[in-house]
Amino acid sequence: MLKVFHSSSAAERLRAARAFVERVPAATEVLIVGASRDAADDLARRVTAARGATFGLHRASLTQLAVRLAAAEMARLGVAPATALGAEAIAARVSFEALRERALGYFGPVARFPGFARAVAATLGELRLGSVAPGALEKLDGPARDVAELAQRFEAQLETGTVADRAALLAIATRALEGDSLEPLRRMPMVLLDVPIAGPVERAFVEALTKVSPAVLVTVAAGDDATLEALRSLGAREEPSDADAHHDTGDLARARDFLFAAKVPPPLGEARGDVLFFSAPGEGRETVEIARRILDEARAGTAFDEMAVLLRAPELYGSLLEVALGRAGIPAWFARGTSRPDPSGRAFLALLDCALEGLSARRFAEYLSLGQVPPLDAAGAPPVDRAVWTAPEDETLGPAADSAVA
Repeated sequence: MLKVFHSSSAAERLRAARAFVERVPAATEVLIVGASRDAADDLARRVTAARGATFGLHRASLTQLAVRLAAAEMARLGVAPATALGAEAIAARVSFEALRERALGYFGPVARFPGFARAVAATLGELRLGSVAPGALEKLDGPARDVAELAQRFEAQLETGTVADRAALLAIATRALEGDSLEPLRRMPMVLLDVPIAGPVERAFVEALTKVSPAVLVTVAAGDDATLEALRSLGAREEPSDADAHHDTGDLARARDFLFAAKVPPPLGEARGDVLFFSAPGEGRETVEIARRILDEARAGTAFDEMAVLLRAPELYGSLLEVALGRAGIPAWFARGTSRPDPSGRAFLALLDCALEGLSARRFAEYLSLGQVPPLDAAGAPPVDRAVWTAPEDETLGPAADSAVA
């Protein structure tokens, strides 16, 4: 039976998925498919923490699962899967060849720009996932003819190089599911955690995967109308949501409900100020504005350790945000996204390598170069007033840390 849990609350969707897995008998294998592998692993950890021990939880993203299912058929056909970077490289090649042969009219002036190949790869990928053939585009006018030309060349390159992009990979995996060899997998209870179903190719794969499963739960975020409509066409039954029954009308709740909604406009309401949108001319100015908002919250009584900044591209914003927060006098700790290693951690590893290599002079010189040598006392001796053991600040060691301190 295919059930859908549709809610605007991510916490509610996680609780529903966790409850579904916990209702399955302990000796039963369960397949957890997430929008990413990390999401599937996180759900498995939540279930494990509740049960104390688990086994038989299979975890994968939708693409990873398709690769596993299609592996045998792809080996038989001699086809290799293409990554997103590989698809972009093929798009760059077909764009260059089409431009050299003067086959592009509308896109001719911009085809040489650096971002054109990435845009072509994304566009053609969406068209192929939507089962839109190049012939259908040739009948249209304007830029559609250039897209049709690029799509024909793209498919020819895939066929010549025996490479399968995501659309072809899902199609091969769907055909593989029709055989008997994958029958045990298809009969497992399944959880699809916020997995988007954007087009007919993904819909056909999900249908083939879940057709004979005894129990399937699919969580869908509010606003993902395409996924919800695809599941309804498969005969899914919707489960009620407790979060939506006690719905909040604040700015944050409205942003959560309508952020990804493509068809329903958000209702008008009085702003409470718990959500603020702003635009800045460049990443550097944006980080400065973030620092100003943090100072405003601090003046309003919010402690620094109760604030967090989530970055979409930490490799781009990390160093800029670190500079902005430092200039504003805001203490910050970067959990992820910083590209520079911590010098004290590197110094400690250098000392360990020095001991492992028999007091290596090279490793000790590396330790000294990091500038983490403790200050000496007045007589030039090492400091002696330091604790031998420092308790960790996180839960990595758990009870072992408490016993060690005691």
